[in-house]
Amino acid sequence: MRFSDAPAASVSRQETTPFPSDSAHPAKESAAGCLAFVTLTAAAAAMACLLALLPAAGHDQMWFLYMAQRMLHGTHLYGPQLFDSNPPLIVWLSAVPTTLAAWLHLPSTAVAKLFVVGIEATVAAACLPMLKVLRPTLSRTALWALAFAYVAVFAVMPARDFGQRDHLLTVLCLPYLLAAAMAVEGIPLARWKAVCVGIAAGIGLSLKPHQLLVPVAVEAVVFWKGYTRSRSKEFHFLSFRSARSRPAGSNAEESASQSGTRLLRPELLALCLTCATYLVAIRILTPDYLTQVLPILRDTYWAIGSLSPGALLLQSIQLHVLAAIALALHFVPRPASSQSTPRTLATVLIAAGIASILAYYLQGTGWYYQQIPALSFFALAVWIEMLDLAACRNLRAPRWTPWAAAGLSALALALTAYFSGCSLARPLTFPSGLAADPDPAFFTGLAPETPVAILTTEVDLSVPPIFVHHLLSAQRMNNLWTLPAILRNESPGPGGPVAPKRRIPSARLAELDRMQHAWMVEDLNRWHPQLILIERCQDPTVRCQILEDRHDDLLAWFQRDPAFRATFAHYRYLRSSGPFDAYVPN
Repeated sequence: MRFSDAPAASVSRQETTPFPSDSAHPAKESAAGCLAFVTLTAAAAAMACLLALLPAAGHDQMWFLYMAQRMLHGTHLYGPQLFDSNPPLIVWLSAVPTTLAAWLHLPSTAVAKLFVVGIEATVAAACLPMLKVLRPTLSRTALWALAFAYVAVFAVMPARDFGQRDHLLTVLCLPYLLAAAMAVEGIPLARWKAVCVGIAAGIGLSLKPHQLLVPVAVEAVVFWKGYTRSRSKEFHFLSFRSARSRPAGSNAEESASQSGTRLLRPELLALCLTCATYLVAIRILTPDYLTQVLPILRDTYWAIGSLSPGALLLQSIQLHVLAAIALALHFVPRPASSQSTPRTLATVLIAAGIASILAYYLQGTGWYYQQIPALSFFALAVWIEMLDLAACRNLRAPRWTPWAAAGLSALALALTAYFSGCSLARPLTFPSGLAADPDPAFFTGLAPETPVAILTTEVDLSVPPIFVHHLLSAQRMNNLWTLPAILRNESPGPGGPVAPKRRIPSARLAELDRMQHAWMVEDLNRWHPQLILIERCQDPTVRCQILEDRHDDLLAWFQRDPAFRATFAHYRYLRSSGPFDAYVPN
């Protein structure tokens, strides 16, 4: 098979079962189905505005924009003023909307969301021709059905995680999955398009290296499908040709050659080259990530991603149910004439979904946004399988379908608005979706760029106040993410001796302890914060993230260091509100 822009010698299309054609049914029935999906697509877009575009950006997105802003002003990534656990690509990408926002004098979060919308529109425009090649008889009804699925999966489902790394990864990998389905079907893809597809997927996968399992699974499907199809052709050839006319081993050699060609496709080579280029860029531009961050991550980050497989399963019931539905639909018997393209595309998506589930388990945190890739791939597979089943059974949309779609859309929008906190009394005021803590009154009267330190293990409590109130974070890290591993190794929880998931050697533990204390002293002396908030983890009513089973006194732990005590002596207690104690300069 050929995968360049040269035409294929022979591409079999007789097995492909098209989506129902508009011309195959009466005009009114076809118009009814099309109008229903147009209505649902518009409703999904409105829901995306309510859930993803209008609320405040997520805490991680805010932090990456903040890092990008600091980087553009000369701050060294992974240096003494800005230290993060994530690789630099997301910061480099966040620099684009940050720069545009500065030029346009607009909020960077709004520009960043529009930037992601632009990426999604570009990906949709790139995927549509590929899909039409896979399904040459794509009808308007099917097109709008797929448009509805695209908006629902990539704009509604992420909600406030719109623009998260996992969300971007999923969008950027979609053209690669379509290209893989085309490869199995023996459909050529122009070389320049294949290279662009591979670069996009490589950028997406570089955002979350755990998801590199996706191309491994997808390429295994491409290789196996191509191999079995080639073997089938070989047996068919041998049944009609005598051994004298062609050597029996020649077809096997051809099958091996074709399998090798599949593994050397331009999009796969571009994907691998993009990931390799990114590694080289890290080594050249931010070597501190390799020499400083990774060793600390290796010793401490396990305390954050420490959930057992059972706990991870309970955190993702909806994901596993969706996966089961996708697999069940995939094995529903079809007529012999409908075993080609739709099953191939669904198979590729299911393989990607299974790989993303494994990546979710590897991360071990149970956070929703880490489920987005698997949820997206399985949801698309389910939708494609349902469209395929409808085509096989020649289902027609009743005349009342548009009215049902309109009613369902109105109900969905009303429920979304209600549970999002919208009010008809204040239609132009939309809830931010941010956590109520820390108390916003802490920041009343603080001028922009006032340095503030928030000592907590939860990013959702430390980053949004700094970003929303335009303050300066008086800490190099967005939260105390090294502290849980140190605390669990230094002492059992006050509630009983709970052994840590991983033992840190005593010498290394002492080094990490000194490092965290020294960093905090350096941060306070560098920025001289005008407000210090410390989460009251020792209070039994306060559940600090990652330390829920313990009641550690964060201030007491830091005050073990004489240097910290000397620095903190310049601050006095102000008041308490919610889970935080506030301190201000004397």
